[in-house]
Amino acid sequence: MFRMRRRVTVLESRNEEEIESARTVLTGAGLDVKTWDSEPMPVGGCGAQMRPSDWSGRKTPAKAQSNTIHHLLVYKEDEEKARQLLSEN
Repeated sequence: MFRMRRRVTVLESRNEEEIESARTVLTGAGLDVKTWDSEPMPVGGCGAQMRPSDWSGRKTPAKAQSNTIHHLLVYKEDEEKARQLLSEN
């Protein structure tokens, strides 16, 4: 029977190059790695930082890359090995 394996976050960074270098180290060691990106929640509650240009179809300035948070995940049973590999590099 197939059971889902839980993943844990071993690295969070705003630097995409740091995430990519860590990903190459971990995949080179044979670990299965997953990455995803998120943006921080705006302070101020519902509707914070909304602009009419968001829904009017007009082009908006590109968001700063430093605003994006990148996450690197591995399986829970590989967490210790991944953290050790990342601390060595």
